Amino acid sequence: MIKFFRIVRQNMIRDNKVIKYLLYAIGEIILVVIGILIALSINNSNELKKNRIAEKVYLKEIKSDLIQDTILLSQVIQDHKWRIAQLRSQDTTIDIIFEEIIGKLPKVEGVSQLEYIFFTDRKFRPKIGTYNSMISEGKSNIISNRELFNNIQNIYELEVQNIITIGEDVLDRSNELRNKYAYEIRYVDFGSPIKITDKRILADIYISSRQLNYYTRQSVLLKNNIAELIELIDNEYHSIE
Repeated sequence: MIKFFRIVRQNMIRDNKVIKYLLYAIGEIILVVIGILIALSINNSNELKKNRIAEKVYLKEIKSDLIQDTILLSQVIQDHKWRIAQLRSQDTTIDIIFEEIIGKLPKVEGVSQLEYIFFTDRKFRPKIGTYNSMISEGKSNIISNRELFNNIQNIYELEVQNIITIGEDVLDRSNELRNKYAYEIRYVDFGSPIKITDKRILADIYISSRQLNYYTRQSVLLKNNIAELIELIDNEYHSIE
């Protein structure tokens, strides 16, 4: 084909058909440009398909991580509701703020050892690998729905980080109180189940109950927000062709 066009071009030049040659040359340029545009269009279309496939993979994996987070949050919530109930068993005057959010507390008969009052190692450890990978690899723009991405970013970088910070504070206080009352834990006989009358300990129980209550409330709110985000991700996932 190229050889044919070269022969035609040479014949036109030889026959002094300059105008026809110019028209032919322009037409040839136009054909080349059209070919380039078609190639670019095909390439862009293929790239868009690749991005949409990658987007669905990220959304699916982020959803999976968030589902695991809700399971862990449920465990954290139940554990701390139990601990709040234990604290309240020692001081029934403790007013449980936000009970309409965290739900009713379980019934407890009391605890057998003082250490159990202050002991906790349950805190929220989110699965953030997929999100961190997406950000570190500079692929945040792969999620085409920017409002959805902003919601995901808000969960991971604000709400989740807030819960992590509160959880660390709760754990630190638990360790602090176990050290503070090491003597009482080791040597004082409170009976079984124990009944505390020491006002120093009761004051710390009061503060701990409020801290745990706040942590539990924030955990419930985060779990609800994650559930809403999962629904948004589902809708977006199924809308991508």
